Amino acid sequence: MPDVEKLYDTALLIRTHNADEEFVKFMASLFVQHMPESNAGLEKACAESNWEKVYFFAHKMKASIDLFNLEPVKDLIRKVEQRALKFTQTDLIRKDVTFISGYIGQCIAAMKMEFELE
Repeated sequence: MPDVEKLYDTALLIRTHNADEEFVKFMASLFVQHMPESNAGLEKACAESNWEKVYFFAHKMKASIDLFNLEPVKDLIRKVEQRALKFTQTDLIRKDVTFISGYIGQCIAAMKMEFELE
């Protein structure tokens, strides 16, 4: 079976923690445990046009997105964060949040499978 391109990258964790697989699994478990709540909060805040909360959740999610190098959403989460902070281009925020949310959901599912998490 050919390798499927991963949605996330653990190289930074591996490099900074001496290839400690248990630590990488632990960090993935934290992502799987906490990111759904932030993701849901981001979606809800966006649906309610609560830009302060959109900013809050985008800012909160940024570090985890960077840690696992979620390349397709790294710049997007920053754009959402800045647009929400400045209350600008809110129509784009909605579209971007939909993409980010779906991508995060796929990453959670993939991590659960790879690291055998529940």
